[in-house]
Amino acid sequence: MKEHLISAHEIRLPNEFSIDNACLTYRNINLLELVKKHGTPLKFTFLPSITHKIKIMKDYFKLAFDVNNYKGKYQYYYCTKSSHFNHVLRTVLSADVGIEISSACDTDLISSLVKTGDLPPDTQIICNGYKTEEYLTGIFKLIRDKQCTILPIVDSKSELERYIEYSKTLTNMSVGIRLNMSYISSYARESRFGLLPEDILYHYNTGIVGNDNLKLTTLHFFNDKGIENTDSYWTTLAEVVRFYCYLKRINPDLTTLDIGGGMPFKDNLDHNLHISELIFRMVAIIKDICTLEEVDEPDIITEFGKYTVAESTGTLFKILERKKGNEQDWAIIDGSFITHLPDTWAIKQNYPVLPINNLENDLIPYTLGGITCDSADFFPNNADTKAIMLPDTHDEQFVAFFHTGAYQEALSGFGGINHCLIPAAKHIIIDENALKEIVVSTFSERQSSKNMLEILGYQ
Repeated sequence: MKEHLISAHEIRLPNEFSIDNACLTYRNINLLELVKKHGTPLKFTFLPSITHKIKIMKDYFKLAFDVNNYKGKYQYYYCTKSSHFNHVLRTVLSADVGIEISSACDTDLISSLVKTGDLPPDTQIICNGYKTEEYLTGIFKLIRDKQCTILPIVDSKSELERYIEYSKTLTNMSVGIRLNMSYISSYARESRFGLLPEDILYHYNTGIVGNDNLKLTTLHFFNDKGIENTDSYWTTLAEVVRFYCYLKRINPDLTTLDIGGGMPFKDNLDHNLHISELIFRMVAIIKDICTLEEVDEPDIITEFGKYTVAESTGTLFKILERKKGNEQDWAIIDGSFITHLPDTWAIKQNYPVLPINNLENDLIPYTLGGITCDSADFFPNNADTKAIMLPDTHDEQFVAFFHTGAYQEALSGFGGINHCLIPAAKHIIIDENALKEIVVSTFSERQSSKNMLEILGYQ
């Protein structure tokens, strides 16, 4: 075994973590007690984290608006593709936000929330993505039902033509248009999304001008690499705002700039995001350009999914065995990264990882291996993290991956068939009651062999 490197007490833990009696606690929840009661692999979702993240972002924008004397409004939207679960959507909607959807089934999800009363009246819904015929049918149904405010974001010429035709039977229909940013020199890659500036201007002049029932109110863009503090991002934002100003001068109905999603989350314990600085600079750039162009600054929309839900969830495993290797030592978990955390191998996503117990012992480095026969089933596998530190002990050991609440179930196929028929983990929900007491409920039990065989047609 390799030499001891650090003590558990040398780890700099964020405020939500602490060590109590050599065990890790998360928001005063003893994680060892959690795995002893529910078993592993285990996923937990701490719902108050979701509303907390939304509140922080709203506060950042309010402060940036106040400091910059920004006259527009800010609206937070949650994009459902990050996590579609009912407990997530209900929690998000309690925080007074809009919803961004991206598929035909999403329109049925919205209708379901309307029927159950979980969707507040007049909630604003943005419809992104490529619009299939089924998706368009769902959008038109939501518009007719008038239970919420629907804003389709045009992604293609044919889609816009459908809205132009549909507007003949409506009054006051609004749309946005997604900007294809391939025209920006600093934006290196080609993009299949949205329309180029010259196409937006052409379609506006030939299909929207003079149509009293259809208004173009929103310009939407999304940076492929997300929101980041780089010269490239700020240059791209500035070019988009300049085009917004140009379009605003010929289209008085344009009021809103949708900057999409991509706000980073904490993917390691040392990650200092400085999100407030990102928001302040973003608002300042938009304000300065609009002032220079003598155009009213726009209302700002964001579509934050991963930022909203990632940090609410943890995934817990038991170490089954430790194996000595040549270049590194291995610790085998009782799950699979390909099944339970597919982002770790698909895009080499990093996550904060901590041992749950035996923290009185020194920590030594390991590579974690999954239980499948696939050589890609290991962690860490990126340049940001060299090894996972585990206590030097032969006692029963558990380990926790944090901030795993976005996309993982959607990518692995929740309740379906996973690689090597590894079952989906048990999933529990942790909430607080009115007295701020912890309440734990089971969302789903560990997937059974019977369930998987039924899906495969064996039973």
